[in-house]
Amino acid sequence: MRREVRLWLGMSLEDLKDAKTMLNLKRYFRAAFFSQQAVEKSFKALFFVVRRENPPHLHTVTELYRLLNEAGFSLPERLERSLYVLNKYYTVTRYPDAANGLPSESVDEEEADRAVKIAEEVVSYVESYISAREGD
Repeated sequence: MRREVRLWLGMSLEDLKDAKTMLNLKRYFRAAFFSQQAVEKSFKALFFVVRRENPPHLHTVTELYRLLNEAGFSLPERLERSLYVLNKYYTVTRYPDAANGLPSESVDEEEADRAVKIAEEVVSYVESYISAREGD
């Protein structure tokens, strides 16, 4: 596996682990943030495989996905439709002005749980996709 792919995917898996830990600790805004990060970084790993280029300096998972999709990558439709959920967690979970208050008060347990589940499924799908095309 190409070094850059391994590094981006490794960070994605670390973020997913952190998302689950934060969910268990009831730090819901952090769980949502790390879920967004896990998907963003898994998509950035895919840029080396699908588009054969460095990933762009973007953080919107739907935009990253659109660029990957244009190059032939696609998620199952159900997952594709759920990506938008993660977009807001890049800013709302980190900045009081984006959250209109404390970020810790911007995400509840249900939202965090949904974000973690989406991230788990997307990252798993990306891992399988990369493995099938690059090998270990």
